[in-house]
Parts: sequence; C-alpha cells; structure tokens
Amino acid sequence: MNLKRSSRGRAIRLEGLDASLDTYMNWRDESRAVDECYRTWTVAAKGGRDIAFERYVAALDREERAAGGYRHFVEHARVA
Repeated sequence: MNLKRSSRGRAIRLEGLDASLDTYMNWRDESRAVDECYRTWTVAAKGGRDIAFERYVAALDREERAAGGYRHFVEHARVA
C-alpha cells in the first residue's frame, strides 16, 4: 500500500517539476526573443526601424507575461 502512495506522490512531484521547467523555459525563450528583436532594431535600416521597434516592444510584453507566469508558479510552489 505504501508503494502506491509513494508512486502517486512521485508522479505528482514529477508533474510539478515538468510544469516548473515548462514555465521557466517559456520565460527563457521569450527573453532570448527580446535580445534578438533588440539587435534587429539596433541595426535596422531607416525604413524598417519603426516595425523593428514595434516587434521589440511586443517581445518585451511577451517576456514580461512569461516572467510573471514563472514567478506565479514559483510563489505557489513554495506554499504547497
């Protein structure tokens, strides 16, 4: 009987670890996208600067949301 409980607990912990890794990797991906968009904006030709800047700002927004999601996950994981 203890083995079943142990297996269930282990599965729940692994699911939590997977979710944690997913939210972290999402944040890291969005952070890298910010870097890439920033570099593109800084070297953009005069005619493409506005669009490049808009893409950079959009990337910043996505990164902020991803960071918030990761923070939320970590804060709730501490409580559990």
